[in-house]
Amino acid sequence: MSKTTKIIARVASVATTAACALALSTAAQAQAAAYKTLLNLNSGKCLAVPNSSTANGTGLIQWTCSGDGEQQWQLEGVEGGNGDRYIVRNLNSNKCLAMPSASTANGTQAVQWTCNGGSEQIWIHDSIDRLRNLNSDRCLAVPNASTANGTEAIQWTCSTGQEQRWLW
Repeated sequence: MSKTTKIIARVASVATTAACALALSTAAQAQAAAYKTLLNLNSGKCLAVPNSSTANGTGLIQWTCSGDGEQQWQLEGVEGGNGDRYIVRNLNSNKCLAMPSASTANGTQAVQWTCNGGSEQIWIHDSIDRLRNLNSDRCLAVPNASTANGTEAIQWTCSTGQEQRWLW
């Protein structure tokens, strides 16, 4: 192999490596492509779509983690903020975590809905693992720090309580 051919091969190798690094520029972006459970830090239970429903408007609950598709969620980055804004898509239904009718009221149960990118479907994943709805500025929570299966996942004024923290 000539010296010129070696240089060209080396430059091509470096360019390929740089392109791959750019495509996966941060670990958070690479990780965000995967489906995982959203585990409530207080209860140790997972955010779930009951009965594997695929219907719009199905209210979300917490349930003992099984790893099944109705408990698998993908955080998909959206524009705005500091790279901390996401739509949260369910593997089984392909629908997004949303607040119905763009509600801003405390106690409203979160639902799944066809993904449309509306602000009621955009969630800010903050540094203490809360999911804060962009539209309502309220956090996804398990009311009264319940540990019971079937407890509704609701929005509530954000606090530092573990019932509002979701590990992904």
